[in-house]
Amino acid sequence: MFLKNAAFTVVGLLVTVVIAGAAPAPRRSVITGSADVVFPHIADGGQWTTSFTLMNLSTNPAPYTLSFFRDDGSPLTLVILGIGAASGVTGTLEVNGSVVLQTAGGGSIRQGWAQLDYTEQMAGFAVFKSHRPGFIDSEAAVPLGSYYEHRFVMAFDNTAGYVTGVAIVNPSQTVTATVFVTFRDESGNQIQLDSFTMGPLTHTAFSVPEFYPLVADRRGLVEFSTSSAALAGLGLRFNPAGSFTSTSPFSDASW
Repeated sequence: MFLKNAAFTVVGLLVTVVIAGAAPAPRRSVITGSADVVFPHIADGGQWTTSFTLMNLSTNPAPYTLSFFRDDGSPLTLVILGIGAASGVTGTLEVNGSVVLQTAGGGSIRQGWAQLDYTEQMAGFAVFKSHRPGFIDSEAAVPLGSYYEHRFVMAFDNTAGYVTGVAIVNPSQTVTATVFVTFRDESGNQIQLDSFTMGPLTHTAFSVPEFYPLVADRRGLVEFSTSSAALAGLGLRFNPAGSFTSTSPFSDASW
């Protein structure tokens, strides 16, 4: 389990250039959809804790259920501060309201994923944090991912001591996914092909160069796709010094 050594942050940057005397360019809206329900990776126990920040963007009270799952798709029980041990949390956010749900950590390491079910317009993100005595704390953000993606790419970089990790979820409750993997170098040349299956509600997380030695000391793009179900994913970038950040998967609307 690569999370014993390191772990994920997504930083969005929007730069607006304003020409002297001209009107400011309009700002882009941040749009969330009803299919954005998957937190592709969570970690708790040992050095790890995870917090979930949920926000109500609608003009009505927003009921929600946040459910936790193990790698094998079975319910994952976590201790949530102020609530106790639970495999899911149900609540309602008032208009313009928000909530932070924090795991207590401790005990053995547990990893998996979470699903947010809601009917009103909501948004959110998770942050998992590593705390080891004598080391600088590291944390990474996990944005809500779509329930309906079936093809996406991630950048990988395993050079100069950096290591790329990947977390993948099959969020379907009934369909087993055959996942096809294609690695390409920076020139777009194919390096390696692979495939594996994921049962309903299952999750996997792995170090890319450990599972695919042909891409050790290389960088490029890795594509994950399936025709049998949906996928959600997250990339991880580990610094040689032990800190980490997360990277988002990317897809094209025509896919």
